[in-house]
Amino acid sequence: FRGNNVNDKNMISKEIDSFTSISSVELDLMLDNKDFTLIDIHTPEQRHIPGTDYFIPFNDIDAIVSVLPNKDEKVVLYCRSGGMSKILANQLIGRGYSNIIELENGLNEWTEEGRETLPEGSITTQI
Repeated sequence: FRGNNVNDKNMISKEIDSFTSISSVELDLMLDNKDFTLIDIHTPEQRHIPGTDYFIPFNDIDAIVSVLPNKDEKVVLYCRSGGMSKILANQLIGRGYSNIIELENGLNEWTEEGRETLPEGSITTQI
């Protein structure tokens, strides 16, 4: 029994580590030919990256899952610094999602590099 638990934990760890982290430069390039859902998950609400599809607070995983019925859909998550997006990426991978990407240094890096943002309240949560 003990060995089974160890194996199960090892399997979960491998799955949890299977999301991708990208830089703001990479996200900016991806937005040119957008083929993904972009979700701002920072709590409280902040300014948003143009092209953001949803603002859904990071602690409302059920709402996030409700807008992502296809577990193979490409999804990019971002928050202010990357911490919340990494946590949520792990949770989504744990729920069977297979194509999760997170913005490694979040909106901080995006704005530090002089990229445009949209004001708070400009993205509506459509759930």
